[in-house]
Amino acid sequence: MGLFLCRVLVGTLFLLFCSPAAGLAALFDWGTQGSYVHQFSHLLFLAAMLFFLREMYRGGLQTTPGFRSLIWACWLLALWNLDAVIGHAVDWSIRNPLILGQGLSRRLVMEDARFWVYYLHRFIHFLLLPPAFYLFYRGLKTLGREFQAEKP
Repeated sequence: MGLFLCRVLVGTLFLLFCSPAAGLAALFDWGTQGSYVHQFSHLLFLAAMLFFLREMYRGGLQTTPGFRSLIWACWLLALWNLDAVIGHAVDWSIRNPLILGQGLSRRLVMEDARFWVYYLHRFIHFLLLPPAFYLFYRGLKTLGREFQAEKP
């Protein structure tokens, strides 16, 4: 059953990438087709992180210190991508300016929940990435040290 679903997914993606029409990019009101590609790349990155997490858990690697750091990094990167998909969609749906005024008289516009989600997204977007990269670096460094210690 899993192999069948994998083949269906690969076939669907193949047809999606080979179709000449702008089809799916025109379904969403995100302005440009580049925005659609950007969102799709975040979804693919999210899927890759979830795949890596599944493989590390299936392999029982969560007990190794280097892989433990990599697992945390993958979770943070997965959350970062999910936040990016939601935040970009909200950002591209906002038509009014977010800041009114000039100089010291500037003020934020907070008309409805979309603006709150947008600002929360901007905050979380930059809050998740530095620890994720640090944990990724730490995990690779630890694995590198373990590999060097095993060499004769």
